[in-house]
Order: sequence, then C-alpha cells, then structure tokens
Amino acid sequence: MTHVMNIFDSSLNSNRKLKYYSVEVITFDGESYTEEVEARDAEEAQEIAASLHDEVDYTMVQGCFVGW
Repeated sequence: MTHVMNIFDSSLNSNRKLKYYSVEVITFDGESYTEEVEARDAEEAQEIAASLHDEVDYTMVQGCFVGW
C-alpha cells in the first residue's frame, strides 16, 4: 500500500470501542471498492479493508458510525 489517508480527528480514535467505518479502497489498476468494516480506529479499519483486496494502492476512510 503506498498511501493511507486518515481524515478523522484524533479525538474520534481515542474511544477504543468498535465502530463501523466506510473505507474506499483503490487498487493499482484503478478499481475502486467501498468496504464497510468494524474496527477500533480508522487505521485498523483501513488495514482490514486493504486486506480484502489484492494490489491495493491506497485507502481512505469515507465515514464512521459510532454505535450507542
């Protein structure tokens, strides 16, 4: 993976409870996928989403839902 972008403030990641993230995954051949994953922080969500595809160029968190 060449680039990981995290658009979230660190305060969102300070709560270590599981959250639902929407992560865009772009492969080297230009394909784009959106994955819904459950993780404790944005970095973990990006790693999980990237692991679902081969030859990932970059990932970007598109949104986050924190359950009650």
